[in-house]
Amino acid sequence: MTESSFILKHPLRVRVFHYILAASFLTLAVTGIMLYFKLLAEPAMNTAMQVHVVAGVVMTLDALAFFFLAFDRVVLFTKRTFTFSGNDIKWFAILGGYPQKILLHKKVDVPPMGKYNAGQKLFGICVLVGGTLLILSGWVLWALPHAVPHGTASMIGSIHLYASWVLILFLFVHLFLGIYMWDDFKAMFVDGRIPYEDAAEKAPLWVKNELQRLS
Repeated sequence: MTESSFILKHPLRVRVFHYILAASFLTLAVTGIMLYFKLLAEPAMNTAMQVHVVAGVVMTLDALAFFFLAFDRVVLFTKRTFTFSGNDIKWFAILGGYPQKILLHKKVDVPPMGKYNAGQKLFGICVLVGGTLLILSGWVLWALPHAVPHGTASMIGSIHLYASWVLILFLFVHLFLGIYMWDDFKAMFVDGRIPYEDAAEKAPLWVKNELQRLS
């Protein structure tokens, strides 16, 4: 395979944002589960809370930096994830053909997708909405616990909890399919490039309309 057979899918600034987001969210998830189920003795729980807060600050700064320094990517990602068509409904009807491929080793016809398939769009919406709720509710609970009425604080705590569980559960699916789609997984964590043939098969509409070939 020649150099020109690869295309850039994940630019450097997207990969850097993703590195920090992944590290901070995994830290938040692990420490959050420790705190929720009270798995440790009190001193260790206090340490877990401090680590949880630091990871929350890191994730907030990462999100703000990406929003202001890569606003064009934020707009493009939002537009792509919130744009659905009949092909997305057909994709959901067969779950992208993954159950057939994984469980039956059978390849079925999948509706043509853009850069993100319908499942990735749904995950993207969860990340955008859930991540925003997680950050805002986390800051209120940490920085302003006595400045809001008890009932409001309780409601914000529930939002923080439910958003966390939804994102943690989606993370397992995201990781599994990410590793299953190894070329894309490797591209996100290494050099951002995927084989042209892989992109043409999984994202034909993106290749056709927005292809960026490396020379």
